[in-house]
Order: sequence, then C-alpha cells, then structure tokens
Amino acid sequence: MTASLTLAAALLFLSHALPSWPGVRPALIARLGRGGFATIHSVGSLVTLALFVLAYRAADGGEVVFTPFDWAAPLVAMVMPIVFLLLVARVTTRFGSQSEPNPPRGVYRLTRAPGSLALLLWALAHLNATGDGRRVLLFGTMAAIALFALVKNEVVLRRSPGGRAFRAETSLLPLAGPQGWRGALRGLAEMGPARLAGGLAAYGGMLMLHPLLFGVDPLYWIG
Repeated sequence: MTASLTLAAALLFLSHALPSWPGVRPALIARLGRGGFATIHSVGSLVTLALFVLAYRAADGGEVVFTPFDWAAPLVAMVMPIVFLLLVARVTTRFGSQSEPNPPRGVYRLTRAPGSLALLLWALAHLNATGDGRRVLLFGTMAAIALFALVKNEVVLRRSPGGRAFRAETSLLPLAGPQGWRGALRGLAEMGPARLAGGLAAYGGMLMLHPLLFGVDPLYWIG
C-alpha cells in the first residue's frame, strides 16, 4: 500500500464532506447557483473517485491488518440483501427536502437515512471480511463517508421545524422508531412487493457479476 492511495482516500472523503457541510453548501449555492454547485460537486466527486480507483489498482495489498473470522463472509451474504433493499427503496421513494421532508412513508418508517445506512452496512460488512491494508483503507473510507453523511443529515434536520418533526416521527435504526415493530411492518407494507423484488433481484445480479467485476465469489465459503 502506498502513500498515494492514502492521499487519494483522504481526497475522496473531503470531496464528499466539505461541499455538503451545512455551512459550506448554502454559501456555494448562493455563489454558483444550484446547477453550478451540483455540477462542480459531481465533477469533483467523480475525479477524486477516479484518482482513488487508479491509486487502488496501482497499490499492492499492503500488510495484513487482521485475519477475518470464519463467519465474516457469510455475514456479508446475509447483510447485502438488506443493503440492496434499502437502496432500491431509497431511490424509488420521494423524500422531499431536508428542511421540509415528506411525511415518513415506506422505507422511511424503518430508517430516516436508508441510503447512508445502506452504505455504512456495506462498508462495515466488507471491512469485517477483509484484512489487507488496501481493502481496509477502501472500506474504512466508505464507512467514514457514510458516517459523515449520517451526522450531517442529523444536523440539517435539526435546523428546521419540518426536519425536527420528521426526526420525532422516525429513527436512524430500524425498529427503534416511535412505533417499533408496528411501524416497521407498516413501512414494509408500504414499500410493496415490487421494491422487495427489486432489491432481491439487484442482490442476485451482484452475486453473479461479483466474480467478474471484483474477482471474488461472494459465496466461496459454501464450498
């Protein structure tokens, strides 16, 4: 593992953190306009991601940081369907704005941050199943980005009456909301079978493509 990979990881994190921080984002939007901000933010994120990918591919595996437990790979296989379900439900359910969120419905009855929670689950599960320095840095960086997004969103929601009302009706963790199991079941019912099927289909597709894309069979532990 090289210093260039560590630098690329830091740039990748900062490209997500700095422009989206509540105090910075409004100032940039006021100066650049929403379109200009979105363009520059997207380009910056893509450039730093490309730099990270190039540095990752050029780096060696690095030292072994830890040895994964035998149950680490099966845990990934169990967590990933939840990740894909959260992602599919997130992109197909309207949220509104952070100052005026829509009333919680569907996946938002399970968690008010489905996208960030999905990224965090993905990163931590894969981090637990790896051990070499290169991949520890990869998944550690992604976990840091997800944690930053969770904290930032909480800060923004607290700043408006609509956001505070949304927080009072929801929770970050599934089953921890005001309605507990009842709310979670209602959210699953509102998500509908199409989203559930879409999440499972996305998971199945990744199982097939993962060996081709990343050179690792997620189910190698089955034997």
